[in-house]
Amino acid sequence: MKDCGQSSAYELLNIFKERNYRYLVHVTKGSLYYNLQKLANEGFVRLVEVVSVNNYPEQHIYEITEQGNDYFDALMAKHSVQTDDITLAFYMTTLFAHQYDPEQFKKAVSVQIEKTQKKIEEIDFVLNSKKDIIYDAAKSMMKNVRAHHELNLKWFHELLEQ
Repeated sequence: MKDCGQSSAYELLNIFKERNYRYLVHVTKGSLYYNLQKLANEGFVRLVEVVSVNNYPEQHIYEITEQGNDYFDALMAKHSVQTDDITLAFYMTTLFAHQYDPEQFKKAVSVQIEKTQKKIEEIDFVLNSKKDIIYDAAKSMMKNVRAHHELNLKWFHELLEQ
């Protein structure tokens, strides 16, 4: 929002979609609307205007406040030094694979391979076709996510061989 100026939730969602940030973070329409309202209630963004064009639903246009800028800086300072484990839901099932039907598990691994290859292809497409609208940090993150997918792909193939 900081680099978008005055924006509606709809516009912000479109920016996320256009930049293909779905590979980096999970944002839903409901969560964005909810969080914008919460940020407005806390004074971090302010409602600038409500717009309705051609009988479309009203759009609430927000902008970040000075307090919001300070909050952003505090969140960046807090979260930029945290480290998290990288986990997939598939990891949990792999822990118990020895108790599962081997053929069914192989099918599950094959699905993981197929979906992971698709994710890699999609990220490659985005990095090649939308490089002018994605910030360098986001490109770097996408390359990192791609590398994780490549590593998982290698691991999935090893699982099939076992």
